[in-house]
Amino acid sequence: MAFPAELFEHARRVAPVMLAGEQIIAVPEVFSSLLPGGGLQRGWITRVDGSASARALAWALLGEITTTGRWVAAVNVPGISLAAASEVGVAVERVLVVQNVAAEVWAPTVGALIGAVDVVMFGAPQHRVRPSDYRQMASRCRERGTVLMELAPEPAARPNQRVAKGQLQYDLSFSVDPIAWEGLGRGHGHLRSRGLSVSVGGRRCPGQGRRGHFELPSHDGTLRRYEPAGAESPADVEPRLRSVE
Repeated sequence: MAFPAELFEHARRVAPVMLAGEQIIAVPEVFSSLLPGGGLQRGWITRVDGSASARALAWALLGEITTTGRWVAAVNVPGISLAAASEVGVAVERVLVVQNVAAEVWAPTVGALIGAVDVVMFGAPQHRVRPSDYRQMASRCRERGTVLMELAPEPAARPNQRVAKGQLQYDLSFSVDPIAWEGLGRGHGHLRSRGLSVSVGGRRCPGQGRRGHFELPSHDGTLRRYEPAGAESPADVEPRLRSVE
């Protein structure tokens, strides 16, 4: 699957000029204090680490993007659920799902989507990607203003082992730890809310980074942030949340 160089050059020439005020893509207000500038900077490379919880946070971050008329593409995202995306505010009619992309056409597929949509979310590739392909993707993102969002692969077999990061240079890196589900009893009940602890780092978030606790979604279906007094770890957060670990 080849993409002629003339096609990319023509796309570059006709790309609209982007004003400074349009460089930030808005996220739900509940997340704004986590992010430098209060939103996702166009052209940035981001990563979300945390398996199923990573997908929950990624969808929650992208909800406002889709409801304001912008587009998101999801490429080879494992366990993708548009129903779950809808529950946290994503307008699923604005999500382009591309699954089962073969290794040999993965880089051209992602490259073709950069500039065509506002955010390209993708599952971390299970095959080797050439460094030159990553460099071209990053350069094209900066040029066209698309945000790349990589979802980390499933954790390794050994417990508590962090998955190694890929070859991309991440402007922002989200780490998501599940706190608890509420509503689940011993073999019965309905899951009503999910508690997550989210920390943000990366080269665009200097110092100690930023951290917050969220319910995605909360009891009433909204996204909620809370700061429990004296909570130093996910285990300390709000005793009313029943741990599932």
